[in-house]
Amino acid sequence: MKMKNIRQLYPIITLIFILVISLQAFGGDRKEALPITSVPTDNPGVPGIEERLGESIPEGLTFLDEYGSRIELGSLVDKPTILSLTYFSCKKLCNNLSANLAGVAGMIRSSPGAEYSILTVSIDEKDTFQMARGKKRDYIKATGIAFPDNGWRFLVGDRETIGRLAASVGFGFRRLEDGFDHPAALVVLSAEGRIIRYLYGDRFLPMDIQMALAEASAGRTGPSIPKLLQLCYRYDPASRTYVLDILKVSGIGVLFTAALFFIYLNKSGRKKDQKAGNGNHRK
Repeated sequence: MKMKNIRQLYPIITLIFILVISLQAFGGDRKEALPITSVPTDNPGVPGIEERLGESIPEGLTFLDEYGSRIELGSLVDKPTILSLTYFSCKKLCNNLSANLAGVAGMIRSSPGAEYSILTVSIDEKDTFQMARGKKRDYIKATGIAFPDNGWRFLVGDRETIGRLAASVGFGFRRLEDGFDHPAALVVLSAEGRIIRYLYGDRFLPMDIQMALAEASAGRTGPSIPKLLQLCYRYDPASRTYVLDILKVSGIGVLFTAALFFIYLNKSGRKKDQKAGNGNHRK
């Protein structure tokens, strides 16, 4: 085989070699940590979270909205939805959770009311829709953006309805003399009302919210940025947050570098061949 033909094979051989390394990065065996759950809610009187991933919230649950109108919960879950269970007289934990959620909602790229919505439901049957309206006003203002009215709804209900909703998402709580003992968590629902993800604590990163919403909208056409985030990040059950997937990011970087190198070698080879051809022609 002539040296010229061998040189033409260099880019192809190099690309195949790099692709093999990249596929190992993408497909290498990784043991996923087992999901960690909080104290099971089946134990009466013990607050905690019992994850019910893949299950759906019940149909026919009716609450009062922040304007005093009766509304079925399912009618509000028609897009990826962040559900928070708090109570409006809470002095610390609930306020921290809602305030942090408001701040993050003002930073993420998804459009509230169009691509996702937030539902805050009080676990205290004594809370009124007037209190709900006041909370809505405060937290929508805290987002710092033009947040649409349908983007964040606040609901109150009777004890039985609240209990059914809380049980369906595995949210355990109990009343105390000065309030409630309850966990701090968000429940992310799909447009069909299925439980997709739990986010724990009262502080969240924009990446946590954006990734959970991307998961909730999986299978539907969405903006390219959440798709890229899904490619580069994964949910870590041990830490209960989203972490950068180094293997995937490395693989993407190698593939991108390989593509540039392949283009460079091709162009270099063509230039050399053209010079050699011109030299032969002049002879």
